[in-house]
Order: sequence, then C-alpha cells, then structure tokens
Amino acid sequence: MKGKIKHITIALGICLLLAMIVLGLKNRNTIYTWFLGDVQTLYMQADSLYRQKRYEDAETLYSKLAKIDTAKHCQFILGDIYYQGKTGVRNYKKAMKLFLESADNGNADSQNNLGYMYAYGIGTDIDYSKARKYLSLAALQGHSQAQVGLGSLYRHGWGVTKSYSEAFKLYKKAAAHDNTDAMNNLGYMYTFGYGTSTSAGDAIYWFEKSASRDNVSALFNLAVFHIEGHGYPKDLSKGAELLSRAAELNSPAAQFNLGLMYYFGKGVEKDYAKAKHLFQQASAQGHNHALEFLMKVENKEKVSETDSIFDWKLKAI
Repeated sequence: MKGKIKHITIALGICLLLAMIVLGLKNRNTIYTWFLGDVQTLYMQADSLYRQKRYEDAETLYSKLAKIDTAKHCQFILGDIYYQGKTGVRNYKKAMKLFLESADNGNADSQNNLGYMYAYGIGTDIDYSKARKYLSLAALQGHSQAQVGLGSLYRHGWGVTKSYSEAFKLYKKAAAHDNTDAMNNLGYMYTFGYGTSTSAGDAIYWFEKSASRDNVSALFNLAVFHIEGHGYPKDLSKGAELLSRAAELNSPAAQFNLGLMYYFGKGVEKDYAKAKHLFQQASAQGHNHALEFLMKVENKEKVSETDSIFDWKLKAI
C-alpha cells in the first residue's frame, strides 16, 4: 500500500511539474517582460541611444527588448542595425531572423525589407514568390517603398506576369505618398512609354520633383537629359552640376561619368586629379567601368574621347 501511495505521489509530482512547465511556456513572454522591469523606460533609453548614433549601446538594449514576442518595432530596429551594419559589420542572417519575427507580427517596415532581400538575393537566395508575398503585405498597409518594390516586380516580370500598367499604378500610389523613388520611376516610365504614353514633359516633371529632394537616381537621370538634350537644350555644364550632387550622395554611376567629364574637359575644366579621385570612389563601390578606366589612367594608356565611353543608361529602382 505504501509503495502504491509513493508511486501515486511521484506521478502527481510529475504531472504538477509538467503543468508548471506548460504554464511557464505559455506565459514566458509575461515572465520575461516582468524580469526586464520597466520596459517603457528601457525602450526610451534604447531609442535615445539610437538617435545619438551610439549603435553598439542601442544594440545591447534592443537585443533585450526584441526577445519580447510582440516587440515588432524593436525587432525591426535591431534587424535594421544588423542589415545596415551600423555597429561596423553587416549581419544579414541576424537581420533576416529579426525581420521575419517582426513581419509575422505585422510590421510593414520588416515586411518591406524582407521583400527586397528576397527580390535581390541580399543575405539569402533570390525568391520572387516570397518577395511578392512580403511586399504585398506591406503594400496593403500603405507602405510606399513596398509599393515601389512590388511595382518593380511587375515592371521586370519577376515572379509575376510582366505588367507595365500595374507597375505604373503602384508607382503612382507611392508617389502620392511623397516617395521619391516612385517619382523617379514614373519619370523613367514616361521616358520609355511603359504603362503610359511617352512624354518627355511628364518625365522631366517627375525627375525634377524627385531630384529636388536629392533622390540619387533622379539627379543622375536629369543630368542625362541635360547632357543629351532630352526635353532641354544640350547643356553639359548643367549636367555636370547635377552629376556632382549625385556623386556627393555616393552614386557610383555619377562618380564615374563626372570623372570622365573632368578627364576630357566636357562641361567642366580638365582636372585629372579630380577625375582620378572620382574613378577611385566609383571603383570602390564596385563600378566595373570605373575600375577599368582607373587602371588605364594609372598605366598612362591613351584613351580616345568618344561618347561610347560614358554610361548614360537611365536609372530606375
């Protein structure tokens, strides 16, 4: 009898332990939040450190907050710190994990970032199906950058049936929310008549609107219009001025082409030192033509002045 009671006691003890474990798992979020203490104050401290660009200290606090299942904004911010390498090293694996957690909680910024990562193979294999999924989720929440990304899937026909008209509609929606990439892309669409009629006037309107807000692609495209005389009289000096603004914003295409203008003295006075510096900046960002030209300049090879050297291909996101 005593042995039987002992076995029953042990069994009850095991059941009680299992029940406590299950209860603990169900309430782990509440328990962890209680363990952290004043979560609101902790968040305010993390946000303050982030705004001060003290990213390593901010990372420490956000790492604690991001473990709360529902802390979708903190998960996004921490993921973005890793994505942009704000502490010195990019970590796409950690970024994606945090974006996935945040996106599952409905964070549109994380959904948008995942869409771009899957679309362009950033830290993962290209997967247009997943790109469309996450960009669509964010776009439905009115996220303008996601609308641009989804529009570009339609423009290229990546994972969807190619549709310039659908792309144009999505760019229009995003531009209505002051998205400068969408404005630039509308200029691109009007230039080539994609999803709309060709109109140099409308293209210039959208390029100028986007460029006025320092959109790098729009500054470059507007420079091309001035240099080649699309909708404007040819004006190399104005083109060089716009390329200079884009180059300062780290556009490798602008740095390369402006370098050529300084090298040949087109629209600016010849300045080999400036040209070489611009080629170095562009090649450091992986611009192949800039690297090739820099090697020719350093090896003192003769380079003929021909327009074919320039890379005037219009840019769209």
